[in-house]
Amino acid sequence: MQENPTAHVLIIDDEYAICSSISELLECHGYTAGYSMTAAEGMGYLRENPQTDIVLLDIDLGPGPRGHELLPKIKEQCRYAQVIMFTSQSDLDMGVECLKRGAMDYLTKPFQERKFFKKVPIALEKKKLLQLNDLYMGILVHDLNNPIQYIQGALDYLQLSLRPSLTEQQHDLFKTAEKGLSQIKTMIGNILTISKFESGLFSLNIETFSLSEEVGSVLKIFENEINRSGRKMIVTYPLRDSMTTDKELFSRIIMNVVGNAVRYTPHGGTITVAVENDGDDVLNVAVSNTGSFIEEEKREIIFDKFASVHLERKPAAVLNFGLGLTFCKMAIKTLGGSIWVDGNSEIPETTFHFSLKNQKECNHGK
Repeated sequence: MQENPTAHVLIIDDEYAICSSISELLECHGYTAGYSMTAAEGMGYLRENPQTDIVLLDIDLGPGPRGHELLPKIKEQCRYAQVIMFTSQSDLDMGVECLKRGAMDYLTKPFQERKFFKKVPIALEKKKLLQLNDLYMGILVHDLNNPIQYIQGALDYLQLSLRPSLTEQQHDLFKTAEKGLSQIKTMIGNILTISKFESGLFSLNIETFSLSEEVGSVLKIFENEINRSGRKMIVTYPLRDSMTTDKELFSRIIMNVVGNAVRYTPHGGTITVAVENDGDDVLNVAVSNTGSFIEEEKREIIFDKFASVHLERKPAAVLNFGLGLTFCKMAIKTLGGSIWVDGNSEIPETTFHFSLKNQKECNHGK
């Protein structure tokens, strides 16, 4: 008997002999082990056992979704579980592809217990680091909110006491400080909401509101910055003004996408915000800016929260997008919509498109 860290393992494979033999072997070594022979059974097992540490997932599951198709669903439902793909020699390329899609590692058939046991401590450490990271981010966000409130209160009091004799320069300095605080609050909000999206704890609040009023209110935040820099903003609204979705999420999506456009638009450039109805059910929004262009191969990476690590830092390339675009993609996905990017390298110009469906007005737990 070999000493191993205790772990809860799920085997998903469509061959009973493989499932039963591996699970029995693991139990002999002190593991908790279960098995499922279909994708649906596997997802059901994970719903009932969210504490599962490792999923040993066969790439070729036979009828129904293949392993690489099931992988993102497992990662979405059990964020911390580490997935090890189980593959034949002929499927090695797919095993490597699964690593890019979020799998921790892969093993080839037949099952080699020594190789698996070597991967267990690594898997458990990765799971622990993910959990600690989320816990740390939650504490960080909470601890940052208090000093920000103190700074905001001091600024408000100072501005009020100086108001009768406030010079233009002092007024501009207050505006700059308020903008900085607003950006920090937005960043903290994005971090907190992303964490809720990833943990499945975010709740939607669906309501009907006026598009022109809500979008106009968000765009007003950028008015002074745009005017001072000689930039121009062109806005078009849809014929049907009402929208039914989560208003707060919608406003924050607009704020992040437009804020990103303003950030990359040079002095004298143009930002275009087009809000259009596609029939009665779908709303399409396009936010364009001149002065930047995102190459096609980078258009998916920029939504990753580690985009700054993946992208090259060149003057003509996309630089640090922060978490704003990560938040946007997660929020739009939560609302059942989609977001994508296109552009024109000759102008240069970048356009972010997103679409959302009208929803029934009620509260949804997510």
